[in-house]
Amino acid sequence: MGKSTTNIIVILGFITIAFAGYYLYGQKYQVLATSANTEATQEMLRNAQIFIGHRETLSKVKLDIAFFEDARLQSLDSYTTPVKEQPVGRANPFSGATIRTTPSSF
Repeated sequence: MGKSTTNIIVILGFITIAFAGYYLYGQKYQVLATSANTEATQEMLRNAQIFIGHRETLSKVKLDIAFFEDARLQSLDSYTTPVKEQPVGRANPFSGATIRTTPSSF
């Protein structure tokens, strides 16, 4: 056998091994997904039922927003500090960068 034939056989062997590994790796997860793991499935169903129950409870809640429209709440003063708008970045980001040197004492 020549060198090229040997190289082709080795490459085909690697491809075959890689394909077989990928196939078996995929089969492992498919078997796990379809296995009869009833305890985990039942636990997921119980959790789903609990979640559905909480959602139904929350959907029955009615909020009265009249509290926010009350004159006493509206009369409260705001003590927030306004944020000063400052320029961010350069006006033209594609212009050349300039370096400003200022004398400093070391």
